[in-house]
Amino acid sequence: MNLLIQMAWRNIWRSPWRSGVVIGAMALGVWAGIFMMGMAQGVNRARTAAALDDYVGHAQICDSTFLENQDVQALLAEPPRWTAALEADPRVESWSERMVVTAVLQAGAASSPVQVLAVNPRREASVFRAPRTLVEGRFSDEGLTLGEKLATQLGVGLGDRVVLTFQDVRGDVHSSLFLISGVYDGVSNLVEGVQVYAPLAALAPEVLGDTTQSGPALAAHQIHIRVRNLDSLDAVVADLKAGTGPGSASIRTWREISPDLGYADEVLAQSLLLFMAVILFAMAFGILNTMLMAILERTRELGMLMAVGMTRRKVFRLVVWETLLLSFAGMPAGLLLGHLTIAVTSRTGITLEGYDQGLEEFGLQSTIYPASVPEYYLPIALLVALLGLLSSLYPARKALKLNPIESMRVL
Repeated sequence: MNLLIQMAWRNIWRSPWRSGVVIGAMALGVWAGIFMMGMAQGVNRARTAAALDDYVGHAQICDSTFLENQDVQALLAEPPRWTAALEADPRVESWSERMVVTAVLQAGAASSPVQVLAVNPRREASVFRAPRTLVEGRFSDEGLTLGEKLATQLGVGLGDRVVLTFQDVRGDVHSSLFLISGVYDGVSNLVEGVQVYAPLAALAPEVLGDTTQSGPALAAHQIHIRVRNLDSLDAVVADLKAGTGPGSASIRTWREISPDLGYADEVLAQSLLLFMAVILFAMAFGILNTMLMAILERTRELGMLMAVGMTRRKVFRLVVWETLLLSFAGMPAGLLLGHLTIAVTSRTGITLEGYDQGLEEFGLQSTIYPASVPEYYLPIALLVALLGLLSSLYPARKALKLNPIESMRVL
């Protein structure tokens, strides 16, 4: 076996230019695949992190009925019980209570349907990024804070008066006058166009149908949680479920709140391997062509080897080893080059100038930081081995069909 491997390696370099081109193409193909994998992984991770920081959160507690129909009457039972458990858990970094109301926002002759989040400004800013990315004004407990896209659509700015019309828990319709106190720049323009922040202390009494109440309300539709380490999130949620006992409340992680974010990870892993398989499949045709030319050029030599006693099985193995070695020769260089490229660009970033607005629509930044993907190195090596083996079968079969006597007559 060792002798066959040595012969196969030497045979590869009998035509150094041809073999060098194939090896170089394999290295470039693997490098391109690794780099594109790192780019896609970096984009997906940045999108997920931005969504968690901006509007999804790490976990959420709410009434199970609220999940079904977003009914304003589906208030969370006993919020202080949950907040006490969160305060006592050192793994929880912060939490924020919310009341969620569907309303119509009117400014002059313009109006738009919105989702109003009645929040405590200080707590909300400790959980989510949007309250900290103001382009104008401040996130206060006095006025509304609109997304930049929505403010542009309605043609309003700081200090302008707007009317918020919504339905309270009793079914009565309320119209309240608010001033615009801030404009935020969210991670996604889609969220900016519908999500409005209102002070919980001012809006909650009207939502509860008790305008005589003053001060912060103890009622909430949701409690959003931010943990110090995402790896501990599942354990935190499990402990909350076990510690609070059975009830109508639902505790969900970000994967359950926004399934598309979690599903994107699974789809990305499959699509990246498929993308790499397509690149290597194209490389396999180059290897196949090279080996067929090698068999044609060495017809007399192979016939002589069989004439002096080399069995057809050994000839078959020789051709297979040549193909596999030719396939694997460029793979380490491609992996190393791809890893180094990702290591450099993950620090410097890649800026896509001119695509800022389009990327913002999907919650992406214009600067992309590729992520290292060592988990794909072994599958890539297995793909190279599989395609190399498949590429060797036809040339090896052609070699087996050679007649030793007729082959030695070939000039």
